[in-house]
Amino acid sequence: MDDCITIHAHQSHVNAVRFSPDGRFLVSAGMDNALKVWSREGWALKGAVEAHDKSVNDFDLAPDGSTLYTASTDRTIRAWRFPDLTPLKTFKGHKSAVSTVRVSPDGRTLASAGHDATVRLWDVASGETVHTLKAHRRNVTSVQFVHDGRTVASSGLGDSVYLWSVATGERIGELNGHKAAVTIGGTCRGGTQLVTAGYEGQVKLWDTATWKVRSSFEPGASGLFNLAVSPHGTMVAIASERNVAIWSLDLLDVLVELPIKPKGVYGVAFSPEGDYLACAAADKQIRLWAVDAII
Repeated sequence: MDDCITIHAHQSHVNAVRFSPDGRFLVSAGMDNALKVWSREGWALKGAVEAHDKSVNDFDLAPDGSTLYTASTDRTIRAWRFPDLTPLKTFKGHKSAVSTVRVSPDGRTLASAGHDATVRLWDVASGETVHTLKAHRRNVTSVQFVHDGRTVASSGLGDSVYLWSVATGERIGELNGHKAAVTIGGTCRGGTQLVTAGYEGQVKLWDTATWKVRSSFEPGASGLFNLAVSPHGTMVAIASERNVAIWSLDLLDVLVELPIKPKGVYGVAFSPEGDYLACAAADKQIRLWAVDAII
């Protein structure tokens, strides 16, 4: 679309994008092992580092924006001072590729998931594993803190979402209803609902008090989705193979569809103010849309 800003970002697939908590920076990670920081002013490159020996699959920023954590195929998680990308610490324990990492709301705990079928909870200060969570039988690709960080939800290849106590590491619940593979997109409505998508083509909103499905809809495509909930919890961006669509979570209807030429959209993210949507794609590029201009 004419409203799209394009950044030629990486030497291979762009695996993930995310804005800093203050909205001043856009961060990207790639299959080229690189981590890059882009300024909101003109989307200029402000910093870059070869973050790992293999692909950087995902990352997350601490709530205060001071530290960034990367997850890699090299089986490690690394901490970086942000935004200057000074290396701080390496977390080791996964036996295979680490697919994702998330920081708790208080910034004290990391949750990571990997192709070793485990979820790990880490103490940020010590860098040590606090709990290793085992229930998945195949790759785990999504984790999400809920209940103000007291609970972690995890999903991946398999049709279940598992719920875990952060304090004890015990499995405290299981959500069923999707098929084959599940992606967790985040929470909305003040953390009272969890948004998930299944390979079968359904998006579900789960009540985090009762863990019952509050609503569901079909965005019109099946496969592995990437999701991003808007900061105000009113919209969700849904990325499929060649398309990014924004849906209203109030109307459960599509607001706009954004066709993408390359086959493969690996990440989507809203800015903290909700005024921009970023997309990471297989053609080495980041695409940005001003939300007010497309809706």
